Amino acid sequence: MHITDLSLRRPVTTLMVFVSLVVVGIIATRLVPLEFMPNITFPGAFIDLPYPNSTPTETNETIARPIEEVLATLSGVDRINSNSGEDNAGVVVIFKQGTDINLKAIEIKEKIESIRNQLPDDFEYYSINKFQDGDAPTLQLRISSDRDLSNAYELLNRNLKQRIERIPGVGQVTLYGVEKREIRVELDPARITAYGINLNELSSTISQANFSVSAGKITDAGLRYMVRPMGDLQGVEDIENIIIADNNIRVKDVATVTYTTPERNYARHLDRKYAVGLDITKESTANTVEVVDLVLAEIDEIGDRPEMQGIEIYQMFNQADGILSSLRELFNAGMIGALFSLLVLYIFLRHAGTTMIVATAVPFSIIVTLGFFFFLDISLNILSMTGLMLAIGMLVDNAVVVTENIHRYQRQLKDPKKAAALGTKQVAVAVTAGTLTSIIVFLPNVVNESFVSQHMYYIGMAIIISLIASLVISLTVIPLLTSNIKPPKKSEKQTAIDNMSDKYSALLGWLLERRKLSVVLITLLFFSGAIPLSMMSVDMFPRVEERKLELQYNLNSAYTLETVKESVDRIEGYLYSNQEKFEIESVYTYYQPEYANSSINLIADDDAEKSVTRIKEEIEANLPEIAIGEPAFEYINRSGGEQVRVFVQGESMDVLEELAEQVEWRLGQMEGFADVRSEAESGSDEVRLTVDHNRARNFGLTSGAVANMVSGAMRGQTVQRIRGPESEIDVVLAFQDVNRQTLDDLKDLPISVGDDQTVKLATLATFEQSPGSGRIFRENRKTSLGIAINLEGITSDEARGKISGVMDQMVYPAGYSWSYGRSFGNDLEAMNVMLFNIAIAFFLIYLIMASLFESLLYPTSVLSCILFGVVGIFWFFFITGTNFDLMAFIGILILMGIVVNNGIVLIDHINHLRGEGLSRRDAVIQGGKDRMRPILMTAATTVLGLIPLCLGTTQIGGEGPPYFPMARAIVGGLTFSTVVTLIVLPSIYVILDDISIWARRIIRAA
Repeated sequence: MHITDLSLRRPVTTLMVFVSLVVVGIIATRLVPLEFMPNITFPGAFIDLPYPNSTPTETNETIARPIEEVLATLSGVDRINSNSGEDNAGVVVIFKQGTDINLKAIEIKEKIESIRNQLPDDFEYYSINKFQDGDAPTLQLRISSDRDLSNAYELLNRNLKQRIERIPGVGQVTLYGVEKREIRVELDPARITAYGINLNELSSTISQANFSVSAGKITDAGLRYMVRPMGDLQGVEDIENIIIADNNIRVKDVATVTYTTPERNYARHLDRKYAVGLDITKESTANTVEVVDLVLAEIDEIGDRPEMQGIEIYQMFNQADGILSSLRELFNAGMIGALFSLLVLYIFLRHAGTTMIVATAVPFSIIVTLGFFFFLDISLNILSMTGLMLAIGMLVDNAVVVTENIHRYQRQLKDPKKAAALGTKQVAVAVTAGTLTSIIVFLPNVVNESFVSQHMYYIGMAIIISLIASLVISLTVIPLLTSNIKPPKKSEKQTAIDNMSDKYSALLGWLLERRKLSVVLITLLFFSGAIPLSMMSVDMFPRVEERKLELQYNLNSAYTLETVKESVDRIEGYLYSNQEKFEIESVYTYYQPEYANSSINLIADDDAEKSVTRIKEEIEANLPEIAIGEPAFEYINRSGGEQVRVFVQGESMDVLEELAEQVEWRLGQMEGFADVRSEAESGSDEVRLTVDHNRARNFGLTSGAVANMVSGAMRGQTVQRIRGPESEIDVVLAFQDVNRQTLDDLKDLPISVGDDQTVKLATLATFEQSPGSGRIFRENRKTSLGIAINLEGITSDEARGKISGVMDQMVYPAGYSWSYGRSFGNDLEAMNVMLFNIAIAFFLIYLIMASLFESLLYPTSVLSCILFGVVGIFWFFFITGTNFDLMAFIGILILMGIVVNNGIVLIDHINHLRGEGLSRRDAVIQGGKDRMRPILMTAATTVLGLIPLCLGTTQIGGEGPPYFPMARAIVGGLTFSTVVTLIVLPSIYVILDDISIWARRIIRAA
């Protein structure tokens, strides 16, 4: 029994089933989690390797390179990059698509642990961070005050961090910008020498003083007791009284022990005040909006506490805002689209009842889709919302075709139920095939494991579920409701649509009689696409400026924090003195001795009067010069793409820096390249200490032992952790005023050479002052240096050719070369993936239509709609000046499934009429006339539903890529293809039918 017959025979059952689905959907909508981005994993990981107070060369050679070498033995590695600085190193490992990063993270840990003995003894810990969209902070806060917050760790930890951590749904809270206090044991070199203290033994004594072990059990009076020897250190006084040598010499006799805040080597400013950062990440299954609301409510309560008075908390980033703005945009676009659809339907149908019946497909399909989201564990995020937004215009297509055909039968038959059953059944296969073609285009994303395909999954699932829901309602509820209302009476007056229909059928007849003219017209229409294609620019990830500027200070050396602060204050003073002129909302600055950056947040687009480029130029016009660096801008890319870069590669950083300077100058002279900047960093001046092996051997020491003593004395070492009232407290052993010592102090450093004996370091080593290396970068285990480029008025594809011309002209020393940055590789990879998906979708659509028509030739006529749709996209993009990007490719993919629907409906009806006995010419003309109105209606509802997105600059999630290229691709392609379907497709059908007849004759003759 056909599903339509069942719905007509059991109307109450049918309605109850659909009411149940709606109720379940409404309930589920409250349970579907709201997220900014789904938890999409990227096959890559970043290994953070902290190693304070080191040099880039040491960090690179002793930590980064050994880890690179061992990680290169992992299976499936695509590339390994690293960078090494004075305080840390970082290694990025990217695996091939489809790799399970969770398993690889475990393997990475195992590999690093296997070489732990090869790493420095004082290298304490590392962290492995997997790349996935869902791990980004949900809420980023900045805390500032007129009072000094640099020593406020306990205050903020107790009143802010710990309270937020207790909120349901909060996964992690990170507080930075203030340091946890530590116990510092600062040694007096003179006393160490006087008492002959061995530094290694001193370190060992302190580290072993704090213990708690299990020593077994004893029996007493029939009871068993656990024996646990304890030597817990409680605080400063206990450490001061630790005996470290004979004659009752204690720690306090040779050192000053204090409970203090460690000296910072960085600072943050927000609106010219010292700022502290707080990042809040939700649990993976929590609802983003609910968690953010709970956190903000808690912050309001925290702000009322007496100890938090005078402390202001700002929101730097709020994922919930992006989600809610997308929801509002979805609702607004949906309402406008639905209003347009209703208007179009009423204009064509001229019947309020029928219009409302058809329109029910939209809310029903969306509610059911949200219900399935819950059961399929799909969150409501910016990708799934994009799918829903695109689907809105397509949800009435099936209902329009079914309703139109039912009314046609109702005018011929007296029995409304029979008319509903026959009208639905006649087009059931066609609308099902049309829906399948719209769905099947997303199948390649299921089998393709690319990064783009992972994102397309969420867009596709929203469209697939909603279209299936609209198909089911069109074959069941729509016939049921339509059978219970009177069809719109055929107007005695000739309407505009009737006139259009008559003229259209006359045009069809005229074209069918002029076969050669039809062939010429088809050929010209198709090849006309070459005109806009030749002038179209392709940029897969276009640089969309955000209302934000990044000002890099490009410091030329490492300076004291106070010196850097003076320059930062000068720049910030200039910006705030022109705050209204530059449309600045806030300025956030982060700086270190060798690095400084100011993030200039501009006022929102709605209130802005100037473009980002103009503001940048105005700021640059009178930007104060600073002696310690050369400030330059770096654009912020809204689409999140990597900045354009080119790399020079070799072994020596000195040679690479020279090559980078040449590249920087040459590219800077070319039009379209702005703010070309070498990423070379000036290293800190360093004192190189060379140990005399013979002298060290005479004192019973090795060069390594001397180096370790100097390292421990100058760098300081954590020798113990004791239990505090709220958390563990580090005990750090170091020399007094280690950050303010001179070269003479270093030469006088006491080195233990035996029992109660020390010698000065100058006795064992020579000293040389020289400039040190800057941060060391390596790409695929080759030392590399990047040159960053901001593009102005050109696409990355155009930039690629210009860069190639410049880089190939340069002369490189033996062993040195250049390569494109990853952004170019991303463009090529994304394009290849989308072209593959389009090709597979094209093939799958052909399979469905071949099965529908039981012919290998007729589907070709319908597939021509896709080709003409692409031609329409080219012309529409040319007229509107739109660049071809990744979103446009997604638009083509979706368009492929839509444009064939009209062709399927038309060709299927022509075949049906021929089956009833009409001649081919009459069947083509009558079929076109019958299907003109539903084809125009479905196209108009889809196009008008996307008009708000075509005209706006709305971004995905408020900050992602803009929707309009995708919307314009669908609108331009569908509009052009609809005209072609109605005018040209019948001629293509007739030509292919002639070819089929000719082929059969040849076969019979053979």
